[in-house]
Amino acid sequence: MFSGFKRDQIRIQINHVGLLVISGERHYEGNRWKRFKKEFEIPSYCNEDAIHGNMMQSILSVVMPKKSSVILEEEQEMKENNRKRESEISEENDITDHAEYQFEEKDDERVPQETTRDVALKFMLVMVLILVAASYISDVSKSLMVRAASYFHN
Repeated sequence: MFSGFKRDQIRIQINHVGLLVISGERHYEGNRWKRFKKEFEIPSYCNEDAIHGNMMQSILSVVMPKKSSVILEEEQEMKENNRKRESEISEENDITDHAEYQFEEKDDERVPQETTRDVALKFMLVMVLILVAASYISDVSKSLMVRAASYFHN
């Protein structure tokens, strides 16, 4: 599948759904191109931020390192804590419907870090909003300039 492809013609990335996507594109003959795209599920025990690939002698190897045991234990503890909180909240909701709850924040609890993909998606969303706002302001200013020019021209 990868025969004839060079290192710079192959991409390894994680898509928005969390799949590992390996794709490639190279010139074939005349105006023809050779392309491929393969998607793989990433196991839950893999560290997505550390996935990388290496290509030597037309052989592509992808390394998907495991999360450290400390991280896996922390994730398990967080899941268990979330389940406990959900069950406590549901039990309290059964007792009273309109009670107000206050949750204390504990210093020893760790908030999971956002993945690179989450940060990139948020950044892209902000950039799109900025571009839309800039386009709108540009259109409004052009229409005002046209009105002003016609007003002063007459």
